[in-house]
Amino acid sequence: MRELRLVPGLLAAAALSAAGCGGTITQTGAGASSIVPASAPAFVSIDANPNSQQWRTIDALASKFPDKQKALESIKDDLTKQDVSWEHDLRPVLRGELDFVWLDFERNGKNFVALAQPKSEAKFKQLVAKANKTERDPGNRAVYDKFRGWYVIATDQAAIDQFEEQSNAQSRSLADDKTFKQSMSRLGNDSVVRAYVNGKFLTKLAHRYGGGLEQYLDKVGTLDWIAVRLGATPQGIGFDTIVHGTPGPLFKGSSKSSAFSSKLLDTVPADALVFLSFHGSKGMFNGLEQNPVLSTPEFRQFAQPLKQIGRLLEGENALYARPGAGIPEVTLVSTPHTAGTPILDRAVQKFAGAAPHQQTVGGTRVHALAANGMGLYYADVDGKFVVTDAPQGILAVTGSGKSLSDSDEFRQARSASGMPDKTWSTLYVNISAGVPFAEKLAHHRIPAAIARNIKPLRSALEYAASHTHELQVSFFLRVQ
Repeated sequence: MRELRLVPGLLAAAALSAAGCGGTITQTGAGASSIVPASAPAFVSIDANPNSQQWRTIDALASKFPDKQKALESIKDDLTKQDVSWEHDLRPVLRGELDFVWLDFERNGKNFVALAQPKSEAKFKQLVAKANKTERDPGNRAVYDKFRGWYVIATDQAAIDQFEEQSNAQSRSLADDKTFKQSMSRLGNDSVVRAYVNGKFLTKLAHRYGGGLEQYLDKVGTLDWIAVRLGATPQGIGFDTIVHGTPGPLFKGSSKSSAFSSKLLDTVPADALVFLSFHGSKGMFNGLEQNPVLSTPEFRQFAQPLKQIGRLLEGENALYARPGAGIPEVTLVSTPHTAGTPILDRAVQKFAGAAPHQQTVGGTRVHALAANGMGLYYADVDGKFVVTDAPQGILAVTGSGKSLSDSDEFRQARSASGMPDKTWSTLYVNISAGVPFAEKLAHHRIPAAIARNIKPLRSALEYAASHTHELQVSFFLRVQ
């Protein structure tokens, strides 16, 4: 349906034209859920009010980009090509929420409706008529019906009839459903988009089409719901995904053992452009010997060395890249329960066919397989095992310079994203410092039109965290 496919562009136009409007606070996700049957497998709610606080926040963020107005004009031009005017056709219609409901996933996804309460019903009907007039494919033309104060929109009458029949037949709406209310509560109110997926429905679908995976599905555990949020704060844009359920035998104990508070933040240098933190577990590679791929003669030789290397990753690990003399310096710092150099020595000897030579870097005995200052350097340093591609990587770990935990950019990204102290993993990218280094490395300047519009992008931070019966993965893009 063309008007539904236009929604992202229309809402982008709403965001870019919301400046100067009075703000209101909306609670996205409540709206039409009171008439949606509780059996609905998926529900998406979009803030369709261009004057809402969320859109005002997004507009303020967009204003930091020099080409905001150009983007707005481009969106308006695209709408004009479709014989749609923002001021005369769209603004008079948008209000409250625009909700999308999947009744099931049959008929190639056609059992799907959109729900709206337009500001002007007359303008809404004119907009649908105009969109249908310019749509060449009759199968993409919209039909609608008014039901319990909401307009139900679909590509055919069958989907509307099914929605209304299910809504009338079920004694409980989605708004009354415990799992839906729980998911919306966990997401909070500060969002421009919120989505809900029924976990039990997904589980039944997986069993129905899982084929030979049936035995594994039973060991995964139970899935109650999945919730997704896209929202803005004055510091940037956040995207959260929460999976709620009870882990089965395949994940027994993982929710507790994998969460950790990073101690290596005080070791990683402050100028790291990319930083990945994760925690291994005891015997994490023990199953490699049973892997069918590694049981073949050509790959069998790798199973045991990889199992030994896995011992080096059983504690906390930090992998990062920072500016180097030429290519970026890439360093791995791990906290194994055993010395790392003997294990890696054996692997180097086996696969490189030569023993690593030894040298001293800043007073630290280092094993190396390198030439002209570039290659592989590794050493045990104060209970940590360090592997890097340049001697400076060893010096940075043994030195007393500022660490990533001292970095203003990292601290601001961490605070703005709401990252908890304990996570499963963390990925951080310093965009503002990374772009100049990339230009230097490439010996080429980014085109001015691109450069001025990426300048407001400061950093990106993604983390995975666990709560009671939940796994949360969050991404935050900091804009300044």
